[in-house]
Amino acid sequence: MITAGGPPNISVVIPVYNGEKTVVQTVECLLRQSCRPDEIIVVDDGSTDGTREALRKFDQRIKLLAQPNSGPASARNRGVKAAKSMFVAFTDSDCLPDKDWLFNLSLGFDNERIAGVGGAVRSAIRGLTGEYVDAVRLLDPQPDKDGAIPYLITANACFRREALIEAGLFNERFRKPGGEEPDLCFRIRRLGYEFRFVEQALVHHHHRQTIKSFLKTIANYGEGLYVLGRLWPDYHIESPLRGLIRKLVALRPVIQRIPGYAARYGFSRAVYFSLLDYLRQVALLSGYLRGRRREA
Repeated sequence: MITAGGPPNISVVIPVYNGEKTVVQTVECLLRQSCRPDEIIVVDDGSTDGTREALRKFDQRIKLLAQPNSGPASARNRGVKAAKSMFVAFTDSDCLPDKDWLFNLSLGFDNERIAGVGGAVRSAIRGLTGEYVDAVRLLDPQPDKDGAIPYLITANACFRREALIEAGLFNERFRKPGGEEPDLCFRIRRLGYEFRFVEQALVHHHHRQTIKSFLKTIANYGEGLYVLGRLWPDYHIESPLRGLIRKLVALRPVIQRIPGYAARYGFSRAVYFSLLDYLRQVALLSGYLRGRRREA
């Protein structure tokens, strides 16, 4: 059990694919943690840029592993298997953890039933799309109707390693980001564990700033949602094509959301945020249909 002020006994795992421009900053943030991790494991998932060369500056301060490109689920599994600590924290190669990130995550493990603790993810750079992601808390763990946290987001999460192993690790059927986190966390909860959210455990993320790049990410989530629905029927979408057509022709919900956003963010942002709400649903369903075609 992690105790406040005690050694964290945490390994940090970072999957990276073509992260030359950002992963060095991620590692530097980890080296400045107020509670230093036992080890930092970076898993290069078949990068074709200068990622490995950029990471060589850290020498023995990190453990650098490499594998053919297999997706983030596979890369995280490689890191978990190599980890030597009781706890494994995850962040991404485009994230900047706050200096007290690991310490604040550790505070959530206050009893043995807590298998994982997640924190808040906020934009690392200014921009309207990043403001929208923060406003809707797209990358924060969201409680269900009973107030429980159903799953954590691996941009900012820490798990008991034994719970990850017992649940069978990430399902490597998920080749893109999206779906692999809920699937694993649902299996962990079946074992009798719970999750916790500590908002003070903060990570800044380089959110996609253009509408095109943002919607591409959401479509990838939709592909993962299709696979998730095959494994967990509650997440299966009936008639996704019909749902997509309805979304495309139903603009009233866009207009209805504007007043709520305007009260907090002003009119111009309200229009933009409402539009992204609409496009996000369209992109998710489009990705779901793409995932169905690929599985077929």
